[in-house]
Amino acid sequence: MDTKHFEDAVARLGEMLEVYGRIDTLPPLLQDAVKESLLQRFEYTQEMAWKTAKRYLTEVEGYAGDMGPRTVIRVCGELGILDPEEWFLYLDARHDTSHDYSESKAKAVLDAVMDFYQEVHRLLEILQFRIKKNGGM
Repeated sequence: MDTKHFEDAVARLGEMLEVYGRIDTLPPLLQDAVKESLLQRFEYTQEMAWKTAKRYLTEVEGYAGDMGPRTVIRVCGELGILDPEEWFLYLDARHDTSHDYSESKAKAVLDAVMDFYQEVHRLLEILQFRIKKNGGM
């Protein structure tokens, strides 16, 4: 099972987090662009995370059936791959930002992105380890 697209999404999120860390040095227009880019990369990475986890569950663990993000998160929690309560918060944040572009929703997500980055990086490492352990699938 290939995790390349997920790896790329995590890396690109990390790149934008680095820029966000020095956002105060940028002109106001670029600050807005960085915030918007970071939100989009959060959304994309979150999407890649659950879809990669779903592929892992079906291709490696043998799960079948139509699984949406909440089911994937729940099953991964049962397998000890991630903390489902934490991931449900990220899923809700993604849903909020894709349907409500208010400054308060965006700020809440931006405040949580560093924690998300650490969790998504951890998820990637766990999936890669389990895939390798199962013969690379």
